[in-house]
Amino acid sequence: MALEDKFNINLNQNIWGLVISYAAVGLSQRFGFHELWWLAFVVACAMSLSVLATLALYTVNYCRNKWKP
Repeated sequence: MALEDKFNINLNQNIWGLVISYAAVGLSQRFGFHELWWLAFVVACAMSLSVLATLALYTVNYCRNKWKP
């Protein structure tokens, strides 16, 4: 069995971007890179809004299809 088969993590691109941007915020704060912190913070905010919008739209779509007569 290949290594890729053992760690098959199925996340969409919004979640990957959110994880990477939060990691960049943490690393930039840890090592004192102020410019990178601001860039990562802006990207993290944008990705958070993207995830929230996607979650809201999926929830509305799910509820419409679930309670459709």
